Amino acid sequence: MKTMALQFHEAGGVDALRIEEIDRPRPKPGEVLINVEAFALNRADILYLEDNHYSVASLPSGLGSEASGVIEEIGAGVQGLKVGDRVATIPHANTTYGVHAQHAVFNADYIAPWTDRLSKEEATSTWMEMLTAYYPLIETAKLTRDDFILIPAASSSAGLGAIALAKDVGATVIATTRTSEKAAEIFASGADYVVATDEENLAERIQDATGGVGVRVVYDPIGGDFVDDYVEALAENALVFIYGVLRGLHAQVDIVKMVRKAATVIPYSLFNHIRHADQRKRGVDYVLERQGKGLLVPKVDRVFDFDEAIEAYRYMLKGRQVGKIVVSTDR
Repeated sequence: MKTMALQFHEAGGVDALRIEEIDRPRPKPGEVLINVEAFALNRADILYLEDNHYSVASLPSGLGSEASGVIEEIGAGVQGLKVGDRVATIPHANTTYGVHAQHAVFNADYIAPWTDRLSKEEATSTWMEMLTAYYPLIETAKLTRDDFILIPAASSSAGLGAIALAKDVGATVIATTRTSEKAAEIFASGADYVVATDEENLAERIQDATGGVGVRVVYDPIGGDFVDDYVEALAENALVFIYGVLRGLHAQVDIVKMVRKAATVIPYSLFNHIRHADQRKRGVDYVLERQGKGLLVPKVDRVFDFDEAIEAYRYMLKGRQVGKIVVSTDR
């Protein structure tokens, strides 16, 4: 049997992508086959296409790790799942599984329920967005209503997930975006303050917003020399989680300023937590419990048809989105 999938045969960015007919995959032991109804894009997929990701593609290759759909077949040894279950995939560091297709196999240990409260677009957008923020903010920093948190690049899906988790526990959110163009949508997503970093002094705005106390937690996807833009506005014993490299692989930290704040910089990846079954279960249970109350619902920016999937990637490169970009396979 055949199916359609996004594939690339050489590194070359989005221009290397093709929608191709391939053999429908079969699940091996410990895997499930999903009839994919929607999948979500991530900027890490671009790095993978360009051969700039820490995972190296075995060509020809599919891509993507975020999908929702219905289980169509189950491999040997899989327990707790059955044909017909509505599910979503939990991203993890494995290039074996590419879910940007009409049918995809996936590791059964990284499958979560697709709850009735969510659309297929929301279900596929949940796990990368919410779990990436869950481990640093909830488990490590133990964020509370007494805290101020800085969330740079807040219009990204990761930023919006962090806003949702922070507001759910009652923390005060200071979000950033480069210009004021996206400020209204970031406010609408729950941010208490929005700073346009190309137009305003970030450290000064943080000090004003916190009454001079500073932020105790920073959820930073930018890194590089961006740390210096807010280091003076850190609270004592601040935790700075750097989970992205938008300004390069090497974060520049002023040791003297950090020592004055007794601050800690933590290089962070979701994948260092999600690979442990106990941590994975805690994160999934937390998000499902909150979603059962109508909370932590991801924002979907735009939905493309399957035959527009490559155009969806080009749209992501423009950086105009606020929330997840999703492709529906059956619209």
